[in-house]
Amino acid sequence: MTISETQRQTLLNMVEDIAGPEVKKVAIVLLDSEEETTDEIIAEELDIKLNNVRKALYRLYDIQLASFRRIRDKNSGWFLYLWKIHPERIDDIISTRRKEVLNKIKMRLEFEESQMFFQSNCEHYTRISFQDAMVFEFVCPECGEKFEPFENEVIINALKLRKDELVNLIKAKNGA
Repeated sequence: MTISETQRQTLLNMVEDIAGPEVKKVAIVLLDSEEETTDEIIAEELDIKLNNVRKALYRLYDIQLASFRRIRDKNSGWFLYLWKIHPERIDDIISTRRKEVLNKIKMRLEFEESQMFFQSNCEHYTRISFQDAMVFEFVCPECGEKFEPFENEVIINALKLRKDELVNLIKAKNGA
C-alpha cells in the first residue's frame, strides 16, 4: 500500500509518541520494505539486538499497526516470523486514541467539578483535596501555614475546551 508523506509522518509520530523512538526505527524499516520482513533482517539493518527488535515488533502488533505470518523454515525446522506494517489502520487507531483521551478528560473534568481543593503558600502542598485538608485541620503539617481555598476554574475551563475540541474532531471524522 502506498501512503502519502503526510500519512507516513503522522504514523511515525504516533508510533514514537506511543511506543518510543526505537519502535519508530523498526516501523520505518517495515514501511520501507517492499515485502514482509523478518526480525533478523530488521535487527541486522538497524544494528539493534534481536530481542529489542522483537519487543518493538510486538509493541507495533499491540497497537494494531503490524501483523506477522509464521512459517516453518524447511532447512532448520525453526519458525520464521514475517512481519508487515499496516499504515491503512492509522485512522482507526487515531480515532480510538482520541476517544480514550476524551474519556480521560471527561473523568478528570468530573473529578475537578466535584471536588473542593485547598493550597498552602509553601512548597509542600500546592493543592490538596478538601478531605486531606480536613485531616490536617486546614493547616500545613510541614510549615504550619493555613490552607487557603484553591480555585480550579482555570483547570475546569481548559478541560471543557479540550473536551469540546475532541468531541467536534471526532464528530467531523465520523461525518456526523
